[in-house]
Amino acid sequence: MVHFAVWPLLLLPLAAAAFNDVFDEELLIKPLPDGFVYSYFQFTTRWQLAANDSLLHTHLVSRSLAELVHHYDVSELHLSFTNGIWRYENWGFPVVDAGPGAEVWAWFNGNDDGEVDARWKQLCGTLSGLFCASLSFVDGTNTFRPEYSLRPQTHRFGEELRVRYAALPREIVCTENLTPWKKLLPCKLREGFASLLTPDHVYSGNYHSLALHVRKLCEDAHCGRFQLEVRQSVSLVQDQRLFGGKDWSVRKLFGQGMEGACTLAASSKLYVDVTDRSYEMTQVPTDVIRTTRGGASSVLYEYDIKQFERKQRMFNVAAVDRADPNVISLIQPPPIYSKRFISGVGQERGRIVTRITNTHWTDLNLIIFENIPWFVPIYLHTLKITQGPIQHTPRTVKYIPGRQRERPSHLEIALTIPKRSTLELSIDFDYIFLKWQEYPPDASHGHYLQPSIISVLLPTARNYTSLPREAALFRDSFNATQPDGYFLQLRTEALLLTLPIPDFSMPYNVICLACTVVALAFGPIHNISTKKIVAKSKEPKDKPKWGQKIRGWFGKGKKKVEDEGEGSGDKTELVEGEK
Repeated sequence: MVHFAVWPLLLLPLAAAAFNDVFDEELLIKPLPDGFVYSYFQFTTRWQLAANDSLLHTHLVSRSLAELVHHYDVSELHLSFTNGIWRYENWGFPVVDAGPGAEVWAWFNGNDDGEVDARWKQLCGTLSGLFCASLSFVDGTNTFRPEYSLRPQTHRFGEELRVRYAALPREIVCTENLTPWKKLLPCKLREGFASLLTPDHVYSGNYHSLALHVRKLCEDAHCGRFQLEVRQSVSLVQDQRLFGGKDWSVRKLFGQGMEGACTLAASSKLYVDVTDRSYEMTQVPTDVIRTTRGGASSVLYEYDIKQFERKQRMFNVAAVDRADPNVISLIQPPPIYSKRFISGVGQERGRIVTRITNTHWTDLNLIIFENIPWFVPIYLHTLKITQGPIQHTPRTVKYIPGRQRERPSHLEIALTIPKRSTLELSIDFDYIFLKWQEYPPDASHGHYLQPSIISVLLPTARNYTSLPREAALFRDSFNATQPDGYFLQLRTEALLLTLPIPDFSMPYNVICLACTVVALAFGPIHNISTKKIVAKSKEPKDKPKWGQKIRGWFGKGKKKVEDEGEGSGDKTELVEGEK
């Protein structure tokens, strides 16, 4: 019995060694300048595969995600569900940028556009069922093929990759998206940092974003050995005023403490950004990290959850702000930020304006990707790039006109924004009438326009927290200076466009009037045309014969005599009785 009980224990290290995958979980808590707290969760799984390994036999990576890469031949996949607007001017730049609503783009292997479009449609349908989202509405009418804005984050080795991009800014993010997202993690819902993601605290914040990033990193041109990287992230922004002051803690932010790290995680670390902060922490940090990148210095407290789980049951870190409340700190704006809005008067013609501000001391090169749906016809000759009274000329313009009900308008603009200036990019469009079935159920609310994507290479890392392209974990960004610059993407606001709508009450009134007229006219006509008119006599139906009438007369007389006789007999008997 002891022999058979020991054998499974000896085989466990061999079974674990058969899977060359590593899972890490990280959490960054960063106080923002205007009284908000930014929390960034990141769960990363890296799986090293050989030529004979199959993606269908997974260990830590969810099989649902591995099947997407296997069946649809995806080299890179990005998906996000976001609610709220990230305020670049006040908050700086997030670790992972995402536009409002649902956003998805993927890089496919292959040269046939028709085959890639078919796989793209099937991929969106699969993601729709996997995350309980409306991605099944992605089709050719809202799919883009950006040429300059989106670049792959994998090793290409000269192989052709096809990109497809789509955004649904109307998508509502709720618990139905969070629950399946958490089930893709190795430790599911109850262990590690994932246990802090309760719906009550996630969806009560000012900004929240769920993201999934999958990429296939090949080691050679034939991709005989490659690494599959699956990175899931959550970005939250919460208001400290809801906690009663400037002090915060893990229990206040997420409603509970943490029992410990994920059992399957190789590392579980919490980072608290205390740059330019006078915080007094209730827990002594495991390490103090001082990092410098791109001329910007930061100080972070590191907490290793693997070490704390032995000391106490519930892990909680609180920060007490010891700064003078009478001192107001100045907010230094980021190097670049943007605004987007619609201008114009009336319901005939309008203008889409994108305003970009450069606060840096050098000129910056930008690529602006304008997402124009098919129901917004734009005029390329009205494109203007102005800096006050000065008009600028774009360096490159990539424009593919849209077709109604077939494809959107594709517009990419490369330009240079001068130092310490603001540029306005505007283009005119027409308000058009749609078919009555093409309006949403709440037609008076309007139609949403996808946000623009601004790509820029920053020479400095001020307010920059994104990961390097070759990095997988957040700790890989410490002291990661990049001489070539720091790639950044910004998403503008999603615009709400009110198109001319018909009088939807008119069909209802016409239907009611027509039905009333038909009912009033149909009733009498139906009665006249279907019923038979017969004249009815006043005499009874069964007329008695003469013999019956005579017998009846005689019968009545006889009966009357008998009645009189009976009456006289009773009277005689009464008289005799009295005598």
